[in-house]
Amino acid sequence: MFRSFSVLILLGCLLAARDGFAATDTLPSPCMQKAEKLLDEVLGFMQKTYYRKNEVSWPDLTTKAHEQLRSAGSCEDAYSSISWCFKELNEHHSFVMPADKAARYIGDEDAGVSPNLAELVGEIRGEWLQDSIGYLTIPWVSTDDSLVCEQIADSLQAVIARLDSRGISRWIIDLRKNSGGNFWPMLTGLGPLLGEGIYGYFVSPSNERIPFAYRNGSAIQGRHVRCRVSHNGYRMLHDRPSIVVLTGRRTVSAGEIVALAFRGMEQTCLMGEPTAGFTTANATYSLSDKSMLVLSVCQEADRTGRICEGSIQPDKLIAAGAPAGDAAKTAAINWLMTRQNP
Repeated sequence: MFRSFSVLILLGCLLAARDGFAATDTLPSPCMQKAEKLLDEVLGFMQKTYYRKNEVSWPDLTTKAHEQLRSAGSCEDAYSSISWCFKELNEHHSFVMPADKAARYIGDEDAGVSPNLAELVGEIRGEWLQDSIGYLTIPWVSTDDSLVCEQIADSLQAVIARLDSRGISRWIIDLRKNSGGNFWPMLTGLGPLLGEGIYGYFVSPSNERIPFAYRNGSAIQGRHVRCRVSHNGYRMLHDRPSIVVLTGRRTVSAGEIVALAFRGMEQTCLMGEPTAGFTTANATYSLSDKSMLVLSVCQEADRTGRICEGSIQPDKLIAAGAPAGDAAKTAAINWLMTRQNP
């Protein structure tokens, strides 16, 4: 009896050991563990700072997102699971920027990324139209590098100064190809035309309102300088200009905040088509694999405090013309020609 009992105990231990080894074989691979960690990082930032965080059942979303990742069985599917989360939340403005693009965006020299300026900023173009109108394109900006941002703001103010020196008091600001990026060098560059003061607000989920403004050559968020020119900032010879801001479906994100900064300004008219509708403000968070989470953390309001929901509607709706024409630009010129010089 005693010996049989010992054998049974020994057999039970062997079976338990065998089952233990089998369980170990099914543990997530190191690669999958990293993917799970990345997903948890993103969900953690979202729970803390996403602007609609109070509307989300986070336990449900977290469970389903991890189920998605495990069923996919691929380490690369962490990004797909994150995208799935945004789709579930009907969130179109947040995303994860891959590591190589993130390094380029922040100007990480250690990453061995050395893009040329054409990869970081769109075209800046200034023209005289009919010898009485200044025409200026505002570029998209795909960098957070402070030196490059300063150069962009300097370039915009230099173009404005050159046009202003001709006695121009009528302006067209073209945002129709502004696909977004970093808003701050755009705002800094346009400071002379906007004038000093508060142009709008970032509105948090708790309804805290943080102003964005321009003073003494610097763009400011609350009390923090976000971008500045290399001098004190150009001051207009003609400080009461008439302005048309051209918008369209390709006016996106940061380009839309620029349009919002002009809304409600005296002697200013928005013309063209409604904007893309990405009118929430994003913050960036570095992730463990050196990618970057770009997350909508607050809403945007104009200088009157009115929150913008979706697309910015122009004051004068003008459909895009035929390829050979530019109906919105023509309408802008016609409107400005009715304005009296100050």
